[in-house]
Amino acid sequence: MREQEQYQNILQRMIHDTENQKIGSSEELIKQLVEELSMNPNLKKYIHPAR
Repeated sequence: MREQEQYQNILQRMIHDTENQKIGSSEELIKQLVEELSMNPNLKKYIHPAR
């Protein structure tokens, strides 16, 4: 359940930032989401270095 709460918090932050114009485009939103998820230790095994 803890992992689900982490993802929920990330999405709530993203929504908040979008509503407050801290994120102005879908590209910014995706970049921030990827950055947030890449810091998640549970997802480290799925992250591959850039080629």
